[in-house]
Amino acid sequence: MRGKEMLYAMNDVKQSYIEETAWEPRAGGMRTPYLRCFTAAACLCLALLGALRLGTVPGGRPPVVEPPLPPAVSRPPAETLSPIQPPEPQTVAIHWEGVAVNESEGLGMDATRLYMDPALYTVEHWDMDQIRDYYGWELAPAYIPEDLTGGGVGVGHTIYRDKATGEIIEDQAGRGFWVDFYEDGSPRSDDDIVIPRGFTVTASKLGILHCGLLPVDGERTTDFGGTPVTLTHASLPYGPFDPTQRDPSGLYNKPAGYYDIYVASFEMDGVEYEVEAQRMELEEVVKIVASILEPYEDMTVGGE
Repeated sequence: MRGKEMLYAMNDVKQSYIEETAWEPRAGGMRTPYLRCFTAAACLCLALLGALRLGTVPGGRPPVVEPPLPPAVSRPPAETLSPIQPPEPQTVAIHWEGVAVNESEGLGMDATRLYMDPALYTVEHWDMDQIRDYYGWELAPAYIPEDLTGGGVGVGHTIYRDKATGEIIEDQAGRGFWVDFYEDGSPRSDDDIVIPRGFTVTASKLGILHCGLLPVDGERTTDFGGTPVTLTHASLPYGPFDPTQRDPSGLYNKPAGYYDIYVASFEMDGVEYEVEAQRMELEEVVKIVASILEPYEDMTVGGE
């Protein structure tokens, strides 16, 4: 009989049997032999139960050792996971003969926001959850070069609403990825060239306020897995100026070097996008755009 079963059996002893063994003390306080026998039997049973439970009696069952629980798996909170990040790296096949790059003469004038009369319009600064709800993702491409980071000010998104109707009239959002940042969150360079290396992703459902490269005539598009993308390039001077190098006109010194700017423009799911990259290779820009358009699938760029 196992220890647990014996314990249950002892619990089932009728009260009448126990009363029959009740003892009456004799003069002088001595107990009857029945009491001594009952007490010894009870002690023996308790000892046997303990021995069986501890596994110290020959033939007794070994102690049951509960297996340790597996260690908890540490996972980041669901809200920190970007829904656009693919489970496996995307493969991008680039057919360079089909990649059309439009050459620009340089930077255009910065677009200026219209004055929003606070009596007529309200301004809102959205957080990451609101941006995700509005655009469907956090503006973080699945492909980001290893030396770039999305630190700094993060996503910038200021919208304006018409007070009378509640309608959004300006919704442009942007997010930058750079080699380094100043304390105020603005991008900075990590080398002797003052122009930082990195890129920004700009999005708008109502139209982007362009402040990048000057437009070019007869823009050609490049096929990104079925989506037309306009690629524009300009090579701009970064200085410092070398006093020994003069322009042929003699009016100004030639800069010591140039840096590249690429802008990729496209539409996806009713949203207008621009990816503006500086001091980056065209191949990196192509991979960034491809990872925005189709992060979970491989893509062919520049035709079949």
